[in-house]
Parts: sequence; C-alpha cells; structure tokens
Amino acid sequence: MIVDNGRSNPKIMPDVSIGFNVLFDFWTWLKIKAGLSFSLLFIPVTVFCQSFAGKVLSSDTKSEIAFANVGIIGRNVGTVTDQSGNFSIELDNAYNNDSIRFSIIGYESKSYKVDYFKENSIKNVYLDPKSYFLTEVKVYYHKTKEIILGTPVVTDALRSGFENNSLGSELGIKVDTKGEVKLEDINFNVAICTYDSVTYRLNIYKSIDNMQYKNILTEPIYISFSKDNINNVITYNLKKYSIIIEGDVLITLELYKDLGEGRLLFHTQYFTGYTYHKKTSEGKWTKAPGLIGMYLHGQLIREARLKTKKL
Repeated sequence: MIVDNGRSNPKIMPDVSIGFNVLFDFWTWLKIKAGLSFSLLFIPVTVFCQSFAGKVLSSDTKSEIAFANVGIIGRNVGTVTDQSGNFSIELDNAYNNDSIRFSIIGYESKSYKVDYFKENSIKNVYLDPKSYFLTEVKVYYHKTKEIILGTPVVTDALRSGFENNSLGSELGIKVDTKGEVKLEDINFNVAICTYDSVTYRLNIYKSIDNMQYKNILTEPIYISFSKDNINNVITYNLKKYSIIIEGDVLITLELYKDLGEGRLLFHTQYFTGYTYHKKTSEGKWTKAPGLIGMYLHGQLIREARLKTKKL
C-alpha cells in the first residue's frame, strides 16, 4: 500500500486489508497499527471449477433482465448480468450442495441447488415480476424535522473504497433513524476518482437480525457522477422515489457493472464508526473500522397515518 502523508515523498507501508481498500497518512497508520493484527497464510490448493453461462429473462415478457444478481447463497461467489441479461459464473464442485440464487429488485428471486443447475445445464432463468405492498402516508408537515443520517467526512487522513471491481460487491454505512424518516437525498464525500465517470446501484436494507438485511426498495436506483464533481459534496436527489425508512438501516453502493481500470476512494473517519461490506450479492456482510463519507438528508416524521394495500 502507498500511504500518502501529505509530504513530498510517500511512505511505503505493508498492505492492510480490512474488507475494503484504505489509504491514510503515516501518523494515522502509527496510531491504529497497534490495534490491528494481520496474518497471511498461503496454502496451495487445487480446485475444480466449471464456467457456466446463461441469460436471465422476465417470465411474462420474455425480455432480458439487465444487471440481475447471481450468487451462491452464503458464499463470496457471484456476478451480475450484463445489459443483455447474460451472465457467466465459475462453480466449484465444493459448492454442489449449496444453492445459487438469481435476484433483482422488481422480481421474485429464484434459486437452484448448484448440482441440479449444473447437471441440467440451465441456460435461461426466468424471473416472475413481484407485487409490492405500498404504504400510504399522510404527513403533518408542521410536525416534521430535518435530519441527517450518517456523518459528513472531509478529512484527508484516511481514504477508503472498494477492494476490487468484483461485480455485486457492496460498500456502505449503517444508520439508526430513531423513527420514520422520508429521504430527500444521499450525499458522498469523495476523495479520489481516477475514472472519467462512475455509476453504482443504490441499495437500502432494513435490519432483520444480526447482520441480516432485507432490501426495501421497489425499483432499482442508479447513481452516476464524474470525477469533475468530486471537489464538492456529491448529492443525489431521492424525493421522487418516496422512500421511508425506520429503525436500523443499511445504505450501500453496489458495483453492478465493470468500471474498468481505476479507483474511487471516499474520505473516511476512523474513530467514529464502521463501514459495511460484502464481496457478492449473496456473500456475508462484514464490517471494518472507519466510517466512509456517505450520509442522508431527510424529514423525521413526527406523526403519520399508515394504510397498507396490495396493488
């Protein structure tokens, strides 16, 4: 890892991997070094993998589904379909008793046992459109309060981002709303962007159990910006989506398409919280010290009448 201490000569330090890439100054590294221990064990292994390709389609229109997630449940093995719904994934024989799941917001997910999927050479996977329960909310605006969820970060001492360009990888923050909040926008403090432009998929998860989360969005949200914008706070308006969150919520950005060579790093504050990360859509969530510059702006709803109906 190259550690930039703001001086003329950057210092070379051991590579520190805590679930996502970090870049911080020399003195910050000295402060936290004592609290982190790292070990690497390299063991030569032989694996037997086969590559399987196919297409994800809608069951009602038979049209291709772009950017659907494909992954082995509970494993760091997965990918995302391309613009035409195509996917390719390597399946180790060690996963034969596991399940592979196909999913995307707006459709019911579909799962197969890996050995069944391989033996039957399934090429086309059809997903059924999903019906959502919508919540009607009557808000008394004189009883709302502006709220910021997350922490704006401007320090250059620590910068972090995605570990690699693995499709389906996610990175984000956890917030506690202390009530119902109607989201207005999401904001990012980006330190470095070597891409001309980037695009990510926004995911919003409600906490179900310990490190278990359910996506609450009813339609995909894609966020794009260019490197010319990173000198200011990057703000994306969420008002048109009418998103209301409550309780413990995980807000993440997902790599849903290949960005090519480059890197994007967020301003990060080390002693104020954790950044959450998973390597694939079906992988397990992990957390690492250091809070990336990602925060939400919304209205805390003091009083609301809720009525649920099925469309």
